[in-house]
Amino acid sequence: MITGFVAEARRLTAEPLERLRRGRLPLAFGSAAAVFLLWSLHFSALGASIVRLISDVSASTPFYLAVLRLPASMYAPAPNLPVWGSLLQVFVVFGVAETYVGRRRTLTVALTATFLCTLSGRIMCYLGPGSIVGLPWISRYVSDTGPSAAVVALVAYLCCVRRAPRTLTILLTSMVTEVTLLPNLAGREHVVAIALGLIAALAVPAADRLRVTGVRSPGSGIVTRDHAGLR
Repeated sequence: MITGFVAEARRLTAEPLERLRRGRLPLAFGSAAAVFLLWSLHFSALGASIVRLISDVSASTPFYLAVLRLPASMYAPAPNLPVWGSLLQVFVVFGVAETYVGRRRTLTVALTATFLCTLSGRIMCYLGPGSIVGLPWISRYVSDTGPSAAVVALVAYLCCVRRAPRTLTILLTSMVTEVTLLPNLAGREHVVAIALGLIAALAVPAADRLRVTGVRSPGSGIVTRDHAGLR
């Protein structure tokens, strides 16, 4: 198990490390810089107000504001995670994802996971403690910021597309253990993030195949890539 995990880790990080040596991980560097900037702003009253204005999200935040603050909330300080943890998570995972699936897909998966995890947290808070998946009412006011949901979803997604089942097993085990020992908002959202990463690994290739192999509609005049060479 350990040997297999080490082999997977080497396979996942070999090319990103080579790109890092050449300084070709702009999304990883930019995302880490965004995390550091928002964290640094907290040390002044004005800066802290700006961070709250552009990134603070909780289940009690009006939905339209939560959507507007979505990109910044992904890089904002997390309530229970030190800044070095956020920096390390973002730089490593975004760097690996950027290498293997590209910047656009990395951001798409990360932002979608952040949004849906935040939405799931709102639903769990709305259901309340009387539901098996509900949360105490006080959870509505817990800050729901930070990169963890995006990072967990990306790791699950990468484990599938890069064939790393041992790493995925470790991730699943750690997240289930977390939500068992700490059944709070963050723990629940991390489990949701794993599910979203797995769904993305299934949905993205299927969508690509539909775009590539779609059949032309009668009379539409649209030629797909598979048929373009026959013309």
